[in-house]
Amino acid sequence: MNISLSIPRPGLNPATGFGYAAQNIVRSLQSLGHIVTWTNANTPLQLNFTQPHHYKLHRGQYQIGYTPWESTGIRPEWTERMNLCDEVWATSDWNAEVFKSNGVTVPIKTYTHGIEKIWTAHKRELKEGRPFKFLHVGEPAPRKSGQLVVDTFIKMFGDNPDYQLTIKSHHSHTIRVYDKYGNFGLPENIYNNIKVIKDEYSAEQLVSLYHSHHVLIYPSWGEGFGFIPLQALATGMPTITTYDWAQYKKYIGPLKLKSKLSDEELPKAVGDPHLGLMFKPDGKHLEELMYDSIVNFKAYSGYYFAQSTKIHEEYDWIKLTKNAFSHLEERFS
Repeated sequence: MNISLSIPRPGLNPATGFGYAAQNIVRSLQSLGHIVTWTNANTPLQLNFTQPHHYKLHRGQYQIGYTPWESTGIRPEWTERMNLCDEVWATSDWNAEVFKSNGVTVPIKTYTHGIEKIWTAHKRELKEGRPFKFLHVGEPAPRKSGQLVVDTFIKMFGDNPDYQLTIKSHHSHTIRVYDKYGNFGLPENIYNNIKVIKDEYSAEQLVSLYHSHHVLIYPSWGEGFGFIPLQALATGMPTITTYDWAQYKKYIGPLKLKSKLSDEELPKAVGDPHLGLMFKPDGKHLEELMYDSIVNFKAYSGYYFAQSTKIHEEYDWIKLTKNAFSHLEERFS
């Protein structure tokens, strides 16, 4: 097939979720023998992988609207744009239900994202004299709850050198804390056991970062798909995360974090288009799971390592892409 992929140019940056997914969609389509061009009105088929106000709906072209989303509401004008497509694709069954409940009437299907083979499994062990290392990824996106992670870590461990928290951010972060004198500042400047990484990492560097830590903490308010926990799980990493939004929730296992749909205290940035409700993480339960992950680390390390092979099999990019496009091949080949 000759397929046009429409995505705003900033969305091609592999350091973002959209860009990372777009690259893997293109690679898997090309591996299957398809031709992919960018926002090309002359192809018979176009995949609009973006939010609906960015769809490029060329006349006479079969249009697919493919949008990840994180809350229970979408803008009415998004519904209108989606209904101008021939099909709408969602990144999870939960996303698909959100679109349907918000008035999308064209056929809706789920095309989940996958995991690259580079996210290899790694058996984590506790070594005497080394700190227990927590990892959080996702700042400065407010809905990923970096502030909650840091506040909880400080409450439980303070400046205890036996425990370390690493925050991997995308260039900057929004987290602020008070020191013992009441001064407001950056956690990495106040606490010796909190480290912040702002540099842009390659995929290989990220895999190494995950391998070098014991537990991922990811109390997200919702995910369009959720690459970060899936990547951690694929490496066999014990992962504390909310789960109701997740297509892969069966793999989150015993460290799944309680949440409830809420319109209170939504962690919204300026101009954030999220409407409706999002999954508010349970802060008390987060404390319990962090403690549990330490006490029972040996058992959890074995549990999550054992299932990593199944994750790679089920979320293989080429297999998922082949299934998603199979009903279009005869029509557009």
